[in-house]
Amino acid sequence: MKRALLYARVSTADKGQDYAAQLHELRAVAKHRGWTVVGEFWDVTSGAKAQRPGLTQALASAHRGAVDIFAAVAVDRIARSVRNLLDLVDELESCNVRLACTREGATDTTTPQGRAFLQTRAIFAELERGLARERVREGLAVRRARGVRLGRPRTLDYRQLARACELRGKRPPASWSVIARKLGGTPGAWSRAVSRAGSLAKPPRKRLAKPRGKKGFVWRPRTSR
Repeated sequence: MKRALLYARVSTADKGQDYAAQLHELRAVAKHRGWTVVGEFWDVTSGAKAQRPGLTQALASAHRGAVDIFAAVAVDRIARSVRNLLDLVDELESCNVRLACTREGATDTTTPQGRAFLQTRAIFAELERGLARERVREGLAVRRARGVRLGRPRTLDYRQLARACELRGKRPPASWSVIARKLGGTPGAWSRAVSRAGSLAKPPRKRLAKPRGKKGFVWRPRTSR
């Protein structure tokens, strides 16, 4: 009976994605094919990230031996690029572990046909990620053209900036926490806003002219050689 490690990954914990559903599917496949499950690992992170703790632990278990199959539901759950996939396959083969992507057939990575299939599948997965990034950039460009302000929403009502400066200028000055409670926002945000307003209100410093000697030249004392 073959021993299998199960690995699942989702990009986020919301949006209908659940790594537990992938593990449940993998357990059913393992039972159907007569595999003995010796470990389950998962990550909730983007597949483009190199650091994935669950995958690192799974590979460490494969290196320790007592494993025959590394199972995932699809190629894009384990690899972030074609190069990454090939490195992963080589690492598993060095441990005599076979990679099985259950939704894409029990792919045998020790055969040329299996490696060719995985490479082709990884190419399309990488292409889809690139297209998704391009769609996001196009959407942001359209929103900028429409005048939509991007980024995090402002936490301060800058119409209250004069009032905040007035409270801060009292004797004794109001604390930033008191200003935040009265005007909304956070103490740190009001502190930065008032400080910036104060620096902009200060007149520029005049540069003093250097004293000059006769004929407009700067006199410098001679030094002995």
